[in-house]
Amino acid sequence: MYTPPAFKVDDPELIRQFVRENSFGILISSVDGTSIQETHTPFLLTDDSRKLFGHIARANGHWRDWEKNPRIKVIFHGPHCYVSPTFYKSVTNVPTWNYTAVSVTGKIELVSDYDEQKTFMHTLVGANESAFPDPWFLDESNDTLMKLFSAVVFFKIQITKIEAKFKLNQNKSKEDQQLVRKNLSVSESPFEQAVARLMED
Repeated sequence: MYTPPAFKVDDPELIRQFVRENSFGILISSVDGTSIQETHTPFLLTDDSRKLFGHIARANGHWRDWEKNPRIKVIFHGPHCYVSPTFYKSVTNVPTWNYTAVSVTGKIELVSDYDEQKTFMHTLVGANESAFPDPWFLDESNDTLMKLFSAVVFFKIQITKIEAKFKLNQNKSKEDQQLVRKNLSVSESPFEQAVARLMED
């Protein structure tokens, strides 16, 4: 991922937080050595940022070539939005896009251990249900529900590289940054408001 120094993020905790808050990623890999396939799916990042866990439908043939071609890329996108040249006080600006993204490179392998699969699902469900007043849970005594595991392929990714890029006008003057943030913060777009908050942070 092309990342000029001004936009590069190295803070491990900030990257972990970003992935967890934007955990619905895009899994990309080579299917047959020539073509590329992508799958959109939720991920779990381990506390040490060394592994990603996930699952996809077994009917999705994306997984069938992983043993031969285990190298993958996962992309996580955060808030992003258009920035107009009219937002700046300085002259000679062009339209651009502010955005946040994390790119993960690694090697993928299937998870066949049933206990490991269940642990992943309990953790994934718990992470996403915890905010609800009456959270749903994975009931292992429900045979019909547990049989659905056979329709899913579980995997884990050994991370070899993480790159984080927050392009938020860091290459502009403080005055221009403030003006962009002001324009975005009064927008009705949730994405633009989110970018404004990131710029403030």
